[in-house]
Amino acid sequence: MAQEPPDYVTAAYLVIQQGPQAGKRVEIWKDRTTIGRSLDSDIFLEDLTVHRKQASIVRTAAGFVLYDDHGKGDSFVNGISVREHLLKDGDQLLFGDTRLTFFGHEGTRPFQLASSRGRELHIMKSSEPNSSAIAKLDFASVRGATRSFELLPEMTIGRSRECDIFLEDLSVSRLHATIHQLPDGIYEIEDHRSATGTFVNGMRITRYRLVEGDVVQVGSSRLTFRHSKT
Repeated sequence: MAQEPPDYVTAAYLVIQQGPQAGKRVEIWKDRTTIGRSLDSDIFLEDLTVHRKQASIVRTAAGFVLYDDHGKGDSFVNGISVREHLLKDGDQLLFGDTRLTFFGHEGTRPFQLASSRGRELHIMKSSEPNSSAIAKLDFASVRGATRSFELLPEMTIGRSRECDIFLEDLSVSRLHATIHQLPDGIYEIEDHRSATGTFVNGMRITRYRLVEGDVVQVGSSRLTFRHSKT
């Protein structure tokens, strides 16, 4: 099996749109994820109209496939009853009275969890001799692949594709935070009154002067600040 490009990660999740748990985001990491009213389900739905063993989502070579485990034909995708269905990004799922949206980026289209319009560094690239101070953010994917973004004097972070560092994450605001380089060469991160907050080393911040090794968390993404001279 060919290895996935290190710049990309596999990501899939459901967002509950309607029902008792509306607004909840549920990650899909397992090869087979079960859905139902049973507490043993990987995704437990608090909905009396959902079967104890309703459905499952299976990771296949083609992508993520939904199976109707109950066998009664009451698992729906985009309003159509299905027994087996290859899911696409944005598909609307309905189980009982619970409506969910599927977001998946394997077998559907390439998905770059964190991308940058700035100057990107090659993974594991050694620094050039006689270079000046370099500030960067190191992003580690769930599979351990590392990607680095070299910081410009000002870089925005958010869910808008106009941001310098784009994070496709519903818990991230469109313009979530900005990293500024101050006149003394220090970098400062500023939160833009985001709904879920910006955290540095586990502490929610409004403004914070970054130092070597600080861990910045925006939504579900963790980025490590590096600032060194070579």
